[in-house]
Amino acid sequence: MMFVVFRCSCGRHLYSPDDAKSRTCPCGKRTTLSKARILATAPDARIAGEMVRRLQLGESGMTGFRQAKL
Repeated sequence: MMFVVFRCSCGRHLYSPDDAKSRTCPCGKRTTLSKARILATAPDARIAGEMVRRLQLGESGMTGFRQAKL
């Protein structure tokens, strides 16, 4: 099973199995994966989680998040 890494409209990076139809962000927004821009793929969840951590801290040292406009 492969995992995809994508970004929610609130700015948070997330990952999900590539066969999932949607994923809900902790901000409350549900993202349909067929419409999301895929940033990366990973062979397992551990590597996908590491990618998400690097992306999240790498851009601007982002440590806080805002609520998505639903």
